[in-house]
Amino acid sequence: MAPEPIVAEPTAAPVFPEVEVRRRLRVELDKIAAVGSVLRPEWEPLLDSKRVVGTVFVLEDLFPFKIPPDKVVRKGGYNSVDEAIEDMIGRIKRVWAERSKPKARK
Repeated sequence: MAPEPIVAEPTAAPVFPEVEVRRRLRVELDKIAAVGSVLRPEWEPLLDSKRVVGTVFVLEDLFPFKIPPDKVVRKGGYNSVDEAIEDMIGRIKRVWAERSKPKARK
């Protein structure tokens, strides 16, 4: 009787943790917005990019790589928490896609 060939099962691609990313961003961005609106109520934008950069650190444990803040936070900031979340999610997904591509062998 011939041995059965070993067939490698394809591994499932990791899933982007969007729900948790959104939740964590909302918590951190709400804090920044609350403080910013008290300190400077008529300041635009509500969320300046220098303060938003810190929110990236609360996401580090969700990914097997470092998220570069300069690639996921828009320069100039955001006018609302929702605007920031939508923009940052899109940017983080692009970084995720780049880092999750299978590496080509040479």
